[in-house]
Amino acid sequence: MKTNKLWMAVSVALVSELSLAQVSLEEVVVTARKRTESLQEVPIAVTAFNAQQMDRFDVQNAMGLSARVPNFVAPKNTVTFGAPQFFMRGAGRAENNWNYENAVAVFVDDVYLQSTAGAYIDMMDMESVEVLRGPQGTLYGRNATTGAISFNSRKPELEESRFMIEATAGSNSRQDVKLTYSTPLVESKLGFKVDFFRTENDGYVTRVDGAGAKLDDEYGYQEHIGGRLGLLWEPSDTQAYQLILEASKQDNGTNLITPILPTDPTQFLSKTGSANFQPLFGPNEGAAEPLTGNGGSEFDGFNAILKASWELPFGTLKSTTGWREYDEEYKSQLGSFPFPLQVGPGASIWTHVDSTNDFEQFTQEIQLSGNLTDRLDYVAGLYYFYNDWSQVQYVGALLPIEFSPVCCFPGQTQQFGGAWNDTAQETTSYAIYFDATYALSDSLSLFFGARQTWDEKEVDYLSLFEDKQTVIPGFPVNPDESWDELTPRLGIDWEITDDVMVYASYSKGFKAGSLEGARATDAFFAESWLEPEIVDTYEAGIKADWFGGSLRTNLSVFTSEYQDKVELITPQAAAVADVDINGAELDFSWIPTENLTLYGNVGLLDAEYKSADADHPIFDGLGIPGNAPGLDAKPVSAPEYTFLVGGNYYLPMGDMGSLMLSANYNGVDEHYSGLGVANFDSEIIDSYELLSASIIYTSASEKWSVALGGDNLTDEEYWTTTMFGFVPGRTYGDETTWYLRFRYDTN
Repeated sequence: MKTNKLWMAVSVALVSELSLAQVSLEEVVVTARKRTESLQEVPIAVTAFNAQQMDRFDVQNAMGLSARVPNFVAPKNTVTFGAPQFFMRGAGRAENNWNYENAVAVFVDDVYLQSTAGAYIDMMDMESVEVLRGPQGTLYGRNATTGAISFNSRKPELEESRFMIEATAGSNSRQDVKLTYSTPLVESKLGFKVDFFRTENDGYVTRVDGAGAKLDDEYGYQEHIGGRLGLLWEPSDTQAYQLILEASKQDNGTNLITPILPTDPTQFLSKTGSANFQPLFGPNEGAAEPLTGNGGSEFDGFNAILKASWELPFGTLKSTTGWREYDEEYKSQLGSFPFPLQVGPGASIWTHVDSTNDFEQFTQEIQLSGNLTDRLDYVAGLYYFYNDWSQVQYVGALLPIEFSPVCCFPGQTQQFGGAWNDTAQETTSYAIYFDATYALSDSLSLFFGARQTWDEKEVDYLSLFEDKQTVIPGFPVNPDESWDELTPRLGIDWEITDDVMVYASYSKGFKAGSLEGARATDAFFAESWLEPEIVDTYEAGIKADWFGGSLRTNLSVFTSEYQDKVELITPQAAAVADVDINGAELDFSWIPTENLTLYGNVGLLDAEYKSADADHPIFDGLGIPGNAPGLDAKPVSAPEYTFLVGGNYYLPMGDMGSLMLSANYNGVDEHYSGLGVANFDSEIIDSYELLSASIIYTSASEKWSVALGGDNLTDEEYWTTTMFGFVPGRTYGDETTWYLRFRYDTN
């Protein structure tokens, strides 16, 4: 009884203190439903960031959003730096093979990016980023099965000129420079903007020789350079036209995988979770294989976007036209062992990859939005997508050497038994969609919508032996396939008070079908189409502002039922399974005092296989009794929890300016890597927690600032990605890093 009375007294005191607070969180405006509205009014699980928040977190690229969003992880790619791996709510895609498309759709200035090879997204004067969790098939289309990320660049100025320069130095010889200049050419009518950036660092990878002696600590360098030109013309209050031209170049070193070996060699292929693995040399240390040479990747990309809008008597008509192209070359390796791996009697292989990609994409979207009555708001549109993607790739990890008609790598006696894949794919997609909200009353609304998509893919596929002349039997093949899918969304939301809204929804997602073989040397895989991945998600949530707006909580719970979920099991084959994923997510922000802001998020997942193909590796014990986990296996990239807690303390200093002290602590639970689904013990990613902090000084004029920050301040040794079980290796995270940033911004 005394305990209850004490708790009631503390609760009353806390509520009274919060009620007296005279501060409130600012309103967050998003365009998640293709129209401008308050985040707290959108019946979707959304996390949004403005430019100031991204600066405070030192978000340099798309992967930097990891940990800032519940149930979202974005580990480094094991092959090439420039292709992010996005996993949201336990689903996504692990690599940038031409044949597999991400279940997390990425948009830049409202234009969809089919390939994650160009989705690194250096943060060049971005105005906002919105992360939508759950299927977004109605408004965002195909391949938004598990969510969508929308990046929005800052528009040209129409009233006053703006100049910004930012310079950053830090660990691993980090040197970043960003410049922005924007000015009205005709006041209030025509604005011009130019952005430029250059970022570079020596990387976190160390090359060693066979004895473990350090040879080069700049092997994983990254150097990115790019620019953006923008024009904004608003000839009247009812018209607006925007042109965006972007070009970027990425020059990256080799992403050496840290090779690992079991402490007990007899457990090399264990699937029981009992094997322990150790780095062969040390974290982020690996040996270069002969065919790789210096390795690395080069990416050259160009984007052009034309946007127009007209205010009409019956609504707003918008047109978004996008053109995107890039050329990419990379030479990498899937191992980092100083010796070839033995894969059978007389068969030993290196794991070299050599690839050239040419990518072109065109999109056109016409959208009409408005309200038909005081109670009915709507968005409707037409969408067209075309993509031409060609790739020439050599992989030295596919054929046993006795099958290769060629002999040797120059100067070596080792036969590599690799293969060349010459592939071209054309994708055409059409869609028509609508989404509407009908107010049943002042507080109760029904939202509903649907998208009909027609999708077609045509492939020219040729595989050659290592001599690049001899055709592998069964090739060439020319498979083509088409699909159509209806992806509806239906739900209801209720504004209990002005500050509390609850909602419940059903939504469907559709990920385009693909060939089973991404680097196939078997014609069966090269012409066998996998059915589209389908997910049905049921979600409920509550969005609330408490105590006069000083505390904001957004809670969502969901269950997702995946059909034909595609999972990569080798570099050239995939498996299909039905998976159920249940989860919960919480975002919160709290201003307990005028100068202190606390924030955080928690994501929970419970994923399980419901069924799988008979040849799925979870049923294969590799001849070891008790080694096959079966349907009890854990689906990949589905940690049971992710979390982030942090805070900012604002310290005003009058005419001397101000200080902002920030710190956050985030963690990810143990889970299986998304690259490979064989459930080998070597594919387990251990749980980890990271601490970051920064201090930002801002002048009294607020025009210039200096920031000093650090990440992984406890020097946690952790890894975020692993290789296929038969090529055991890891990609470790960075050790403790620091940065010093200077910025001058006239606005």
